Amino acid sequence: MALVCLNKLAAKGINVVGVVPPAKDDPTNKLMVDTASSLGFDIIEYNSSLNDKGFLQRIKNLNADLGVVASFNKKLPKELLQLTKDGFINLHPSKLPHYRGANPYSHVIINGEEESAITLHYMDENFDTGDIISQYCFSLDLNETMGTLFYRTNLMCASMLYEALDYYETHEFPRKPQPTDGEYIKAEALTFEKKNIFIDWNKSAEEIERFIRALNPYIGALTCYNGTILRVNSAYVIERSHKFTPGMICDTKGSLKVACGEDILELDSIQYGPFFISTGRDFIERINPKKGEILYSE
Repeated sequence: MALVCLNKLAAKGINVVGVVPPAKDDPTNKLMVDTASSLGFDIIEYNSSLNDKGFLQRIKNLNADLGVVASFNKKLPKELLQLTKDGFINLHPSKLPHYRGANPYSHVIINGEEESAITLHYMDENFDTGDIISQYCFSLDLNETMGTLFYRTNLMCASMLYEALDYYETHEFPRKPQPTDGEYIKAEALTFEKKNIFIDWNKSAEEIERFIRALNPYIGALTCYNGTILRVNSAYVIERSHKFTPGMICDTKGSLKVACGEDILELDSIQYGPFFISTGRDFIERINPKKGEILYSE
């Protein structure tokens, strides 16, 4: 999102006085630095902490009107938030206050939402809780994946940001406080370390199919077969009652079918460990899985 927004602001002639890339040990650092440098922007890096005095002084010396944050995964300290005339604003790809957190893209699909949103809001010391400036809602496609949603919202956010900054030249932003209490859906990170990217075969085939789309392509929904991780990229729901154990391979004739807590899932695109990516049919021909074998979490 940050790269898309930065290119948009450069193309529209917005006065960007400095760019803070991710930390130097972040794998996206070089891409952000190279992009900002190619656009002629001043790069302001920090070593290990956003509280570093030298870094904060460089930000202060910019005498900036406004700070803009996009896809930055560190919490900004209060001292930093106070170093621009009108504070900091952030782009978040959900309908706040719902889906606060690291990965709204996946969770709205997992939960079967019919719509999502992008939100521009002021920043405070917590993640995604500041006053809302603007919000745009849109429908999710029936076959939405994390990748398609990520791509769409990046472009939407870039346009929303430019329009807001153009408005800011002559106006003050509106501010709508977010609720301070109540239950709102969270959007936690999905990672291998947290073990929350493994398929739960006890769930319905419909839920699992959404889960697979929600992690495709950047994360990947995982299961295991004979000690090897199997990444499932796409699958189809077969509405069929059965008495198989969830996770059991129930048919290998022509396609790879797996029993779920409800209905059956036909695995369409699979990555078998580091060995190959194939269709379910190719997987059957190469590996020869047997009916009755179980797919399981690590």
